[in-house]
Formats: sequence, structure tokens, C-alpha cells
Amino acid sequence: MSKPSFPWILAGILILSWAAWGTLGLVLAAAGCAAAYLSSVRLSPRTRHWRCKGTGEKRGLLFTWVFRKCGRCSSGRVIRWGAGQWVSPAIQAERTRTRAQLAAARRGRRWR
Repeated sequence: MSKPSFPWILAGILILSWAAWGTLGLVLAAAGCAAAYLSSVRLSPRTRHWRCKGTGEKRGLLFTWVFRKCGRCSSGRVIRWGAGQWVSPAIQAERTRTRAQLAAARRGRRWR
């Protein structure tokens, strides 16, 4: 399953459950999907950064064999949105700390 097709699959599950069992089916399917998402976020709170593809490096524009540090992430992995909201306080603190460090680096023009 590719990432862009996931919302369509989720919508299909919700529509089919609503068509088969009505409002109760829709509520149960939504609760099941929410539980699956929360357990997924709990088990794996980080994902690959989409710009650097998880490497933490960006290729040079003119000389493509040279690399620089990715300015939007620190290691190639970023904390998922749901993990920063609902998972353990340690993950939430790490997300807050990382965002503050990146913002300070951008303000000081030293993030590249």
C-alpha cells in the first residue's frame, strides 16, 4: 500500500461500514481505525523525513556528488504528528526541543 492511497482506503472502509451497518457501523469502524492509528503511533513514533528520504543529507545542486546537512531534520527521522500529540511525555518533550532548536537555528541563519 502506498502512502497516497491510504486515505482512499480509509474512506472506503468507513463508507462500506456505514452502508452495511448504518451509523453504528460507521462509529465502530472509526473507533477501530483510531485505535489502529494510536497503536501504530505508539509503536513507531518516528518516520523518514520526506525531503532527505531519511538520510539526513541533501545533495548539492551544482555538484551533485557533494552533500550538506538537511536543514529541516537532524538525523533523517522526524517525529510523527500523532506521536507529538498523544504519545509519551518523553517523545513530546523531544519534539518540542527539536522544534525549538530548528527555529533558533533558522533565526540565527545557521540552519543550512
